Amino acid sequence: MSGYIKTALCKKQSAWNPQSVRRVLCRLFFPNPEPCPGFSFYHLPSTFYRLCLLFFRNPRLKNRLFILGLIFLLALAVRIGFILTLDNSVDVWGDWWDDLGWKLASGQGFWVTNPYFPSGTAFYSWRAPGFPLFLSLMYRVFGHGFLAAKIGIAVVGSLTALVIYGLCRFFVSEKASVAGGILYAVYPAAIFWTGYLAPETLTTFLLLLSLFMTMTAVRSSRWTDAFTAGVLLGFTALTRSGAVILIPVLAMIIPLVTVKKRWVVTGMFFLGGVLTILPWTARNYCIHHAPVAISTEGGVVFYIANNEYSLASPAGFFHAEDVGEFRGLSEVEADRKFYAMGLDYVRHHPGGYARLVADRFLRYWRLFPHTISGPGENYGKKHVLISFFTETPLILLGLAGIMVSLIRWRPFLPLYAVIFMFSFPYILIRTAIRYRLPVMGIMLVFACFFFQELRVWKRTSTK
Repeated sequence: MSGYIKTALCKKQSAWNPQSVRRVLCRLFFPNPEPCPGFSFYHLPSTFYRLCLLFFRNPRLKNRLFILGLIFLLALAVRIGFILTLDNSVDVWGDWWDDLGWKLASGQGFWVTNPYFPSGTAFYSWRAPGFPLFLSLMYRVFGHGFLAAKIGIAVVGSLTALVIYGLCRFFVSEKASVAGGILYAVYPAAIFWTGYLAPETLTTFLLLLSLFMTMTAVRSSRWTDAFTAGVLLGFTALTRSGAVILIPVLAMIIPLVTVKKRWVVTGMFFLGGVLTILPWTARNYCIHHAPVAISTEGGVVFYIANNEYSLASPAGFFHAEDVGEFRGLSEVEADRKFYAMGLDYVRHHPGGYARLVADRFLRYWRLFPHTISGPGENYGKKHVLISFFTETPLILLGLAGIMVSLIRWRPFLPLYAVIFMFSFPYILIRTAIRYRLPVMGIMLVFACFFFQELRVWKRTSTK
């Protein structure tokens, strides 16, 4: 090998002599001791050979990779620019995410101080583990700094723009995929949530990526794609526990849209999702000696949004519990008591619960956030205006795309299912406008689909 390197770098020859460089690469990649007369792709391992063949002989692929790179850089630049306008020396969001992430990074385990009685027993399943695990990786690499963690979130958000590109290619067209990726790169809501230590950006990325892999599995009928899609959806549920319902729902829909090996694809998808969540569920059982699928925060979230004072509260929830009633209860017992209190209200006040559900539906699909809330400080007038002028056309055009897609509804079934079933638990239990961020990515795909169909209709009507 050294002889070929010396030949390539010899002063008598150009350092960029194509033939010499080919020989160096040939020697570096292949253990074949025989002299290599020239670089040949057929000496490469099959996978690497295919990648090189696609890249060097396919101009369209090179253009596509160039476009993807530009979309990613645009999204990353905008997000980092927004982050730099914030005070990154403090975590204004709180909600235990930073605490759990740092404890994992520093080897202290996954637990929080008892939220009701600080001197009581610690809570070991108070939050879903996905986002704290992500933060712990950032802290292990870059130290306990909020700026680095937010930049990590910005990278995830930028990758989401590429996933939107892929979904638009599946359901619309190549040109629409470029437009979709660019639009998501500059989508204000997606940019905003990269500036705070909240799980919305990671949830959006994992959910949309799992949907992309699900559609890949539907088209390829490969069990590996289906298993990967299930694993990604399992990680989505470990980040936002409400997404767990999507595992059985999509498993029921996949056979309806898959042509070949439908039961193999369905089974591996479901298996991937279950096996991803199962270790955390087993860990919870070993700690609590009771079944806890993901977290124990569901009870209190359900109760504070479903009691006699919830509807009158501008925030849509109200802490009406008597904390003294929970003294001495374990984490699981407290969770079950909250559920029982919430269900008791639902049984005895069905009309009040129906009004709460209707109110949450409107809150979930609001065109702008309430000015009484916000991360660190209340949302200002600029937040309301930016939200109104971006969310309104996106929701309306997305709904138009959904209506047009009903003409040939079957390929779009997974998209319908994710929009409906991801939103459904939040509307039934408790909601906030930020919870719909993953759904808005799918609405963007439908908006692109609407414009594509409009162009086709105009083209055919002029002939």
